[in-house]
Amino acid sequence: MKKNVNYHYYVEGENEKSLLDVLKSELKCIESGKVEKFNVIQNRFTVARMRPLKNGVVIVLVYDTDVETNTEILKYNIDFLKKQSGIKEIVCIPQIKNLEDELKRSCKIKYIGELTNSKTTTDYKRDLISCTNLGVRLKKCDFDISKMWKQLPINSFQQFGNDAEKIKIYNKN
Repeated sequence: MKKNVNYHYYVEGENEKSLLDVLKSELKCIESGKVEKFNVIQNRFTVARMRPLKNGVVIVLVYDTDVETNTEILKYNIDFLKKQSGIKEIVCIPQIKNLEDELKRSCKIKYIGELTNSKTTTDYKRDLISCTNLGVRLKKCDFDISKMWKQLPINSFQQFGNDAEKIKIYNKN
């Protein structure tokens, strides 16, 4: 774990927030930090949103890449963040194509509902948010952080790269 580094994650929705909270706190496979719901491909950052951030913070942007129309907003946000004096680094993490696809790749499951024992994708989205034992379920499905956020998008999001390795923690058990 990196000493004296503050991380602040911006994620698209409640499902990503639930997952990242478990990955950092329970499974300890990503750097610890605050996780905030803010869709960086749909909404623009403001100075007011930056005020509560600690000086020297590493900003981590986690976003889906299935809708290509929003790369201009993401580009604006990255440029905006680069101009903020208190930000140490910006880490971009594309989800290829979305969270569900990333989880299928990083767990030994064929369909996303297996993770939460859900009958439909709609049920899965609701069930993941309310899941009180997500860490246990991820372990049961052989979750592997090395397979999560591994790919580079093959669309217009490719220009932003994939810095996921910067926040991953590999346990040596």
